[in-house]
Amino acid sequence: MNRRGAIKLAILAILAGGVVALYFSPLRAYLTKAHLKDLIIWLRGLWYGPIVLIVLYAVGCVFAVPASIFVIAAGVIWGWKLGAVYAITGGMLGAIASYYVGGFLGEGLLEKFGSAGHAVRRQVENAGFTSMLIVRLIPGPPFAVWNYAAGIARMRFRDYFWATLLGVIPSHIVFTYCADSLVNGTMTQGDALRRLAIVCALLLALIAIPLFIKKRLGAKVLPPEM
Repeated sequence: MNRRGAIKLAILAILAGGVVALYFSPLRAYLTKAHLKDLIIWLRGLWYGPIVLIVLYAVGCVFAVPASIFVIAAGVIWGWKLGAVYAITGGMLGAIASYYVGGFLGEGLLEKFGSAGHAVRRQVENAGFTSMLIVRLIPGPPFAVWNYAAGIARMRFRDYFWATLLGVIPSHIVFTYCADSLVNGTMTQGDALRRLAIVCALLLALIAIPLFIKKRLGAKVLPPEM
């Protein structure tokens, strides 16, 4: 095994070990909502709390830790404006790191699948930005999975960066806004109704925008004919 192969094996072992430790050991208990309060109290006591949250979020992206933990904590502690900025910064740093890790570990992987791999590669080249933007806007798909997939597929970094940034902004604003309103808000009935209307509008936008993009640019996101 050459040096490059040994480095890949070491990185893969670290990632696998981290995921196993987080999800198949007592550490998993700290990823639940019950311990979210402890994280919030701890971060509130640090003057450099925003830096810690950004770093934790970035590292968490690499090890597939649920992003909602950090986004909600940011909204509760610093409000939805600053909280969204800190969360988006951490999420983008983590997305970039896992993109490059995926690209390094998956080097040459698509070529091993022959024509199917080449078809995926052409699809990424032709409609990478649109496809990535759509999956980022749709709530639900695991954040880390798409990070690594984009790196393995060798998606152009420029397309990946802007699609990810434009895609995570709405969801991070929604989550930090909800966390801030529910935990810190002292609202009248009228304020509550107005905030609820705003949140509903943002959630509807998360669903409607990708559908609109897919309808308008559907031809570009279809896989090429074999």
